[in-house]
Amino acid sequence: MSLNLSRRKFLGTMAGAGALASLSLIGCQAESEPAEPAHEPEVPLALTNVSRVRTTCGNCHNDCGVVVTVSDGVAVSIEGDPEHPFNKGALCPKGQAFVDVIYAPDRLQYPMKRDPRYRGDSSKWERCTWDEAFAYIAEQLTAVKEKYGAHTLLYTNGAPVQNIVRNAFCEFYARYGTNNMVGAPNLCFVPRLVALKTTYGFRDEEDYNNTDLIICWGGNPFASLRPGAYMCYGKHGNASPILDAKERGAKLIVIDPIFTETAAKADQFIPIKPSTDGALANAMANVILAEDLYDHGFVETWCHGFDEYRACMEQYSPEWAEPVTSVPADTIRELARLYATTERAALHEGNSLALHSNCVQAVRSIGCLRAICGKLDKEGCSVCFPTVVGHPVAVENGNPTGIKTTVKVEAPNVNAERYPLFLNGLPGALDAIETGEPYTPRALMGYHTNTIMAQGDYHRNLELLRTLDFICYTELFMTETCNQLADVVLPDVSWAERYDYRTYPSEQGAVVALRQPAIEPLYECMTPYQMELGIARAMGLDADYPWSTDEEFIEYALAPSGLTLADYQEDPVRIVGTHEYRKYETGGLRPDGEPGFDTANGKVLLVNLPFGKNGQDPLPNYVPGFGTPEGSPELARDYPLIGTNRRTVHFVHYKHRNNPYLLENHPEPELTLHPDDAAARSLADGDAVRALSHRGEARFTLRVSERVMPGVAWVDGGWGNPWDAPESNMNVLVDNVARDPISQSPDISSFLLEVVKA
Repeated sequence: MSLNLSRRKFLGTMAGAGALASLSLIGCQAESEPAEPAHEPEVPLALTNVSRVRTTCGNCHNDCGVVVTVSDGVAVSIEGDPEHPFNKGALCPKGQAFVDVIYAPDRLQYPMKRDPRYRGDSSKWERCTWDEAFAYIAEQLTAVKEKYGAHTLLYTNGAPVQNIVRNAFCEFYARYGTNNMVGAPNLCFVPRLVALKTTYGFRDEEDYNNTDLIICWGGNPFASLRPGAYMCYGKHGNASPILDAKERGAKLIVIDPIFTETAAKADQFIPIKPSTDGALANAMANVILAEDLYDHGFVETWCHGFDEYRACMEQYSPEWAEPVTSVPADTIRELARLYATTERAALHEGNSLALHSNCVQAVRSIGCLRAICGKLDKEGCSVCFPTVVGHPVAVENGNPTGIKTTVKVEAPNVNAERYPLFLNGLPGALDAIETGEPYTPRALMGYHTNTIMAQGDYHRNLELLRTLDFICYTELFMTETCNQLADVVLPDVSWAERYDYRTYPSEQGAVVALRQPAIEPLYECMTPYQMELGIARAMGLDADYPWSTDEEFIEYALAPSGLTLADYQEDPVRIVGTHEYRKYETGGLRPDGEPGFDTANGKVLLVNLPFGKNGQDPLPNYVPGFGTPEGSPELARDYPLIGTNRRTVHFVHYKHRNNPYLLENHPEPELTLHPDDAAARSLADGDAVRALSHRGEARFTLRVSERVMPGVAWVDGGWGNPWDAPESNMNVLVDNVARDPISQSPDISSFLLEVVKA
């Protein structure tokens, strides 16, 4: 008997995919109608016309190499690429389940618009053609430009899990006349980048392949397959270079408020109160300086402001730090001595350290700790490997943060006065909407970002952004932000349907990996490159555009690598350039080729000259974070717990909670308390609870576990889209007004709350 099943029916038969049928097809059908894709692909059980496409996953920052199996034009499976030096064949659940995202019944399938008066009303969406969408966008943006000026257009994008996120639409915005990119950098690694680049000129990667000691501080690489930032560690050994290092005899120490998956692999786990990382780093420096364990040669030759820094650190004794951090003074001394005296020691600080209102100075404290121990760009330590992030030689078209535009924009940036060291954060732009200072933004274009879900203070963000004249978003799904705010929604393609690329550092050179389409774009979806050109043409801004097709864009972006698109199609993973250690001695860290560091005076700035020049403390002094009892003692009377957030392996930020297979493993939003804190509140595991803060409340299922420190609540973030748990948005609890004075970072990793039974 010949049996042909649709893909969705096949998955339902094989894996119980009934949950798919409950998801409405946004913009295509009423919620009461069956949720059938408009062009449901037919996939026979016996595959025919099979091809296997090597490409790069785009679910998260890892950008793992994958192989997509395609049958008759339909993607049927995704597996890890064993030839890719980042993941070496490993693949997390998100990558394996992405086929079901491609063919999800609730994917956006065509452009839609609605009258701005009906923002938040999902019944008011109207289907439109691409030409109609482009014409409407052009009309609205032209009106804003003529009435208020081009600089009043804000544009926002999400975490750059794919290079297209930071590259798409940039040429258009430059030609339009705005440089107000105010997306989510204040929520990502960029606050750490500001701290480290102004201190020694690069964001380091850990040389796990050659280290004898790993200190993992506020990171959880075993929940993400991501050992460092973007580093490729080679094609051999374990999927994790940390496990390789441990097999060689390296010691692993984890510092975190949560006993994470990485902590479970550690030789030593050091629990620490959230937001007190700067205090611990300074106390370690105190010990190293007092016991004369610092690297005299490196400090004398390559560091600026050592005497002032040393005097500053005298106040931060281990005894002072113990009640602040909950780390015993003796443990601090042992940790400091071990780090200083281990010749090859790698200290990795994770992204959770970038999400406190005192985060920049805390990361500065860690950076200075690396410097005084001479563990910068040295074998086995914290190294500047060649890549587009943290290295002066970019693989892209001349710019370490993305492609160069053909037009230079001189328009005033909305954050230039208040946040001169960090222009790209949304919180400062929200302040401008509220106050009119330095001017009032009037429009917003968003790509690959769920703005009101990602930023803290959901209700304030929603209220302020709704006052804008025009809002357009490009997305795969009708997110909470699209539904609540957008006047136009443009349907994006998935990473499996378009070209892109990713670059990674490695000890061989910069690794460049091509992302190439495994299947044709589905439905009426269009690539962002083509959307950009469509809008530019509608506004008459397309003359002499540097590219006209997706393929031409890739050629344009990667031209400095010296290779063509055809070269990358023949072998999608290439190594460009070389690597050497101690580049500060040979001029390899500076654009001018002179020895030293890429800083204001060529040295490691223990006294930070740019900070002092811009009215910030040039020394990494510890100031309690707003989201801690010490930082907000009055709030702490009513909200005594410190909430914090950590990643899970199943989801990325706010994404993938409409994937039924991932939900099987993590089906509901959770909040975890230590047994002592649960007992004090008469709460038990499995209880429905309300988390309350001075900004709002959210609901969760309680988990009781000693993985969490007493006094800390581990809160599950990323929920709150229309398809999951709208009442469980963690960011409703987070204050976005109190923030880091340099980076605009809110206290997403440390916020005061109370937990009660629902």
